[in-house]
Amino acid sequence: MLTFENCMIKKYWPAEDKGEEETIIRQLVIQAEVAIDNSRQVGELYNNMVRGLVRLLFLDSLTGEEFVLQTATIKPFNIKQKKVRIGKGEDADIVKSEFAALTIVSRIPDEDGGSILADLYPFFNIQIQLSIEELQPFGNLEAQEAPVE
Repeated sequence: MLTFENCMIKKYWPAEDKGEEETIIRQLVIQAEVAIDNSRQVGELYNNMVRGLVRLLFLDSLTGEEFVLQTATIKPFNIKQKKVRIGKGEDADIVKSEFAALTIVSRIPDEDGGSILADLYPFFNIQIQLSIEELQPFGNLEAQEAPVE
């Protein structure tokens, strides 16, 4: 599991994509920024992007409230640097911090998509924690459940 202590959801919106036989697939698209502490996090983030489906947990550290996306995909991302001002006035220090600009896509159920958008709203534009968990492939699940003799 990969955890980012400093995450902010910048934008989110519903979208539509066309699947096989012109069926409409309703999606939730989230643009978020996560602060990068070390190169291991960048590598794990890339591995989760390549693997495909992941489970995401957004946690508000102040209230303890959480929002879980059971299945989501991380799209190709950028690593950027931005200047952060610490303090006020002439004594303020400016430091550079690295962050990843993520685009996350998840399917929305046709019958109850509005409630997912409403449930995500309290996490919008505030500092939260993001945990990314790899979903286990079906083949590996059987190997893990087999008893060891």
